[in-house]
Amino acid sequence: MDAKYNRKIIWISVFVIANLLLFIYLLHPVQWFSARGKEVKLFYVDNISDTHRLLIEKFNREYKGKIKVIAVNLPFEKFTTNERKEMLARSLRSKSERIDVFTVDIIWTPRFAKWGASLQPFYSDADLAEFIPQSLQTCYHNQRLVAVPFYLDVGLLYYQKGLLRQLPDYDALIAKIRKGLSWPEMIAIGQRLKKDDRPIFLFPADNFEGLMCVFYETLSPSDIQTMFSGYSVRLNIPVARRGLQLLYDFIHRYHFTPPQVCNFDEIACYNWMLEKDGLFLRGWPGFWLRVDDYNRTHKIKREIDIAPMPHFKGQNKTVVYGGWNFMIANKSKHKREAIQFIKFFQRPENQKILFTHGGYLPALNLVYRDSLLLRKHPEINVLRKILQNGQFRPMREDYTRISDIMSFYFRKALIGEISVQDALKEAEKAINSQSINLK
Repeated sequence: MDAKYNRKIIWISVFVIANLLLFIYLLHPVQWFSARGKEVKLFYVDNISDTHRLLIEKFNREYKGKIKVIAVNLPFEKFTTNERKEMLARSLRSKSERIDVFTVDIIWTPRFAKWGASLQPFYSDADLAEFIPQSLQTCYHNQRLVAVPFYLDVGLLYYQKGLLRQLPDYDALIAKIRKGLSWPEMIAIGQRLKKDDRPIFLFPADNFEGLMCVFYETLSPSDIQTMFSGYSVRLNIPVARRGLQLLYDFIHRYHFTPPQVCNFDEIACYNWMLEKDGLFLRGWPGFWLRVDDYNRTHKIKREIDIAPMPHFKGQNKTVVYGGWNFMIANKSKHKREAIQFIKFFQRPENQKILFTHGGYLPALNLVYRDSLLLRKHPEINVLRKILQNGQFRPMREDYTRISDIMSFYFRKALIGEISVQDALKEAEKAINSQSINLK
């Protein structure tokens, strides 16, 4: 009887332990496999800059034998943001096993939400409170946390101080520029410094999202709301005509902007600004690092500073927010390892590296309060102030399709193929008729 009872106790114990182990495995598969010494390969898709590579190598050293990140590079030098978007969407649609972590332009979050895992279980309210509100705002879709901030971007006006020094009212001009010019004020300065071979104002105008960002910076938040408030889109309205006409006039009326910009992305504009001794440039944070490299390589000094983007008189100074968010593929088998990797990039010390080495704006509040960083990089104070006056592009699930159509027709206007008004009419018609993407 005792032997039979003991066997029963043993079998019950084995059953309980087996179920407990199964339960632990289901809840914590990462720890289970890590304990058994199996290194997980984590596929990370992004524009892999030198700064990204530095941090990936740092992560792989720290997690050696547990997690190894395999970078899949989609560089900005080869692919526009739109091309990256389509390549990424095709891969996720095909349920590729070679994507665990990927990044999205902040405006893509609604488009990619269906392929993204919920990140709510991995971030407490206290964790989320550490991020700058502007960066966190783009991470939700239908009240679900499907992305988390990586870094921010904000539209900036770069200007060459060295060129302005030849003007007698240099100090007054610098004060005006730093405060924020109106578009007419910028045009007046440009006319004083115009030379046949010098670009006065460079902006990307190829058929991609970069053109749309410049266009939105001619509008106010209320203008954007008017255009995109309902199911139908209203483009053929006075504020939109004024904005697109301004960009056209820079090329064809004032001759401030070379027609070549209609084939330029941001990188091409940066290069043209440096090579052709440009005066003003619309760009993103990080261009100053390219300026430093150019000056060292060519042993010259392009003295370039940052300011808010110009605005129309009577309109508040606004700039467009950019930036990139992390997402985890919902088909990934390594979500917990993916979270470890993402949180590694979100550590304050690594967010500082992103800024100092790559020019990426940190998404953490803490970094902007770092006294040592502020002493070495006082421009971060300027950037923080500019961030407070930003606006988002339309947060719509169908935005990427809308943007593709708008940039297609807007570029046609800028190259003079159709009028500004016809571009707005045709884009509005194509969007509201639910026609196919024109790209």
